[in-house]
Order: sequence, then C-alpha cells, then structure tokens
Amino acid sequence: MEFFKLIGTFLIQPLLWLGILWTGVCYTLRIRSDRRNFKIALNKDCFEIRHFIKKGILWGIVGSLISLLIGCYLPMKAIVLYEILAAVAVLCISRIDLSAVPLYILGILAVLRQPAVLPVILLLLGFNYLVKGRLTHGESAVWFTPQIKQNRRKRRLAVYRWSEFTVLPLMIYIPGTLMEKLFHFLPLIHFGEVHFSLFILPFFVGSAGRIRGEQVEARMQTVQKQNLILAAGAFVLAVGAWLLPHLEILWIMIMLAMTVGIHLYHYLQVNKNRAQYIEVSEGIRVIAIRPGTPAAKMSLNPGDVILTCNNQPVTNENQFYEALQLDSAYCHLKVKTMSGDLKITEGAIYNDSPYELGIVQFRKMN
Repeated sequence: MEFFKLIGTFLIQPLLWLGILWTGVCYTLRIRSDRRNFKIALNKDCFEIRHFIKKGILWGIVGSLISLLIGCYLPMKAIVLYEILAAVAVLCISRIDLSAVPLYILGILAVLRQPAVLPVILLLLGFNYLVKGRLTHGESAVWFTPQIKQNRRKRRLAVYRWSEFTVLPLMIYIPGTLMEKLFHFLPLIHFGEVHFSLFILPFFVGSAGRIRGEQVEARMQTVQKQNLILAAGAFVLAVGAWLLPHLEILWIMIMLAMTVGIHLYHYLQVNKNRAQYIEVSEGIRVIAIRPGTPAAKMSLNPGDVILTCNNQPVTNENQFYEALQLDSAYCHLKVKTMSGDLKITEGAIYNDSPYELGIVQFRKMN
C-alpha cells in the first residue's frame, strides 16, 4: 500500500502535469505549422503523448532500479530548485533543449556549497544524456516537422525540427526526516544514524533541434553518438568525483568543457555542409511524405528531387499532377537523392485520386 501512495506523490507533481500539458501544446503547434505551410496536417497522429508516456515509464523503471542500487540521493532544497529549473526547460523545449541545464546549475552549486552531492549530480547528468540519446533512437522521418524558410538569396528551403521529451519517475533517496513528516506514509530507511526517505523525482529529459542540410537519419545518428559520449564522460567523472572529492571543481569544469566542445565541433561541421533542402528549378523537391499514403511505400525520402513522373519531365506542381494522370494505376518516378545518386521507384496510386499520392512539395507561390 505504501508503494502506491509513493506513486501518488509522483502523480501530483506539477512538473509531471506541466510536461503532459506541454505535449498537447507541441502537438497543436505542429498541426498549425503544417496547415500554415501546406494547408494540410502532414501527420495527425499525436505521437508526442505516446512517446512521452511510453519512454517515460520504460526509462523510469530502469533509472529507479539503478538509483536505488547505487544509493542516489539529493537534499530537499536541491530537488525543489531542480523542479523549478526543469519547469522552465520544459517551456523552452519546442525551441531549444535545456533539459541538462538544471543539472549543470546544481553541479556548480554543489561545488560551492555541498561537494559531497557532486558525484550524484554527475550520475544524474550521465543518465540524462543516456536517455536523451535514446529518445530519438529509430526516429522516423515522418516525425520531423518541416518549416518553410528563405535563405539569403530569397530561395525557399525546408528546415526540419524535432522535439522529443518526457518526465520520467526516478526513485531516489532524500536525507533527513522532512519528507516523512510531510507524508507520514512514506517509507523511512535507516543507515546507521542517518535517515533517508524514498521519493519519486519527476526527471525531465528532452531532445530538440533542427536540420537544415543533413539527411535526417545521419543527423539523428550524430546526435545519439554525441549524447552517448557525454553520458559515458559523466559516468567516468562521477567515479572520479567520488574517489577524489577534493578536485570537485576540476570534474565539473571537465564536464562543461566536454559539452561545449562537442556542440561546437558539430556546429562547425554543419556549417561545412552546403547541401540544403532548397527549392530547385529542375525537378520537384520532396519536402515530406505523408504516412499511410502510396508515396510512403515508394522509398522516397525528404530531400529527394523528382526529375520525371511517368517518363515526363516535371518542374512544378501542375506538371507533376498532369503526369500522374497519364497512368491511373501506377506512378513511375525518376529521382535524384541528396547524395547525387539516381534511382527509379514506382507504386500504385488510388483510383481517380492522384492528389492523394502523399508527396509534400513546395506550394506554388501566389
């Protein structure tokens, strides 16, 4: 019975409900952006809330087991500060990923006031990056929202955004008897003369960003590798902070330097890549593929350029749909990929419904 009451204390946490509410906000913003840019919703599936719950429960169980085994604990003041900072990070997740910032702030404060907590904070930081690296694992291209922008030459281009986050239940220890006094049903654990209460911390993890010139799959693999490197680094530094606590400033500075260095390196690499999802004059640039449509089965990817349709050269929307009318059963496409390779693909289309092919392209300007 006490276990279910403990879960109840998690379910009343404001940070959890803020996260759930914000998934609905992100879904609404995505649908509005699609309709503003393309007059239709590219993907009506509310995958945001499904990912929020599914990944939150899975990683919450994994993290709680590890936390209880190794004895992760945080003072009550640190928990309150973390939840306030995490709430701000939740509100920013649709634009920028700040989910690790609250832990960095706690780490700096720990160095100044309570160095003994630094190993725990580094462990939590490593867990944050580990989960962050898995949030986008296996992401489908249909989950990335294209937005139409203009470059310096006033040419239209597509920029892809993603925003994945969850607030997972992470069970930790709280030193002292304050929580037991506030919630008398919470279990109290004794280690010699030290008392600990169990507490389920709403732990915010997010991943957000945009893609301008890279292929979606390649960018996600890079993001995953970066986060796993940072996770491994944080775990190693946590061990160092535990073995050599008098060097606490060194450990947190190394972690900050690693984070800045990895993100700076990626920024420089991205700027070297001049390939972009730009509107082309010869052919039709594929911006997105609507799920559940014939195009979803034709091995097309965002960034591909359709050169011919049913053996007819196409350069705009009208020519494309006129070419589709030439064959009421199949659609034959000659496509150039972002890497410059040519490929032939074909697929069945709905009878008398060529406009339901599911290929999203730049709309004709009025």
